[in-house]
Amino acid sequence: MINQIHKIALVTDDVEGAVRFYTQTLGLEVMERFPVEDDEDYVFLKAGDFILELMPKKSMQAEEGFHHISFRVDSVDACAQELKEKGVQMEKEPFDAGAGGIRLAFFKGPNDVPLQLFEQNQEGGS
Repeated sequence: MINQIHKIALVTDDVEGAVRFYTQTLGLEVMERFPVEDDEDYVFLKAGDFILELMPKKSMQAEEGFHHISFRVDSVDACAQELKEKGVQMEKEPFDAGAGGIRLAFFKGPNDVPLQLFEQNQEGGS
């Protein structure tokens, strides 16, 4: 079901400033960018075995800071169904993200921690 923690996502009001900080100050590496019309890119940064995702505040319509923990799975649909059978309520049913062959679903863990299921087909990149 859950293969690994895939990424931690943060919302920022200055994606490029955050990219500079995480790359120049902390030494992380930009892995992938997902352009957004009329906004800054979503950016995946390599952080060891994990990814740090930077998400633009305007597109997310959310406050700056922590947004969610993402778990990589082989099949978002199958995993979401298995979680529902265990009594988990999906906050957002499985859907295609529209970029990079990515499929997602959202649910909450204990203390309402936002969690995500993440699947990316091979043609979509890393």
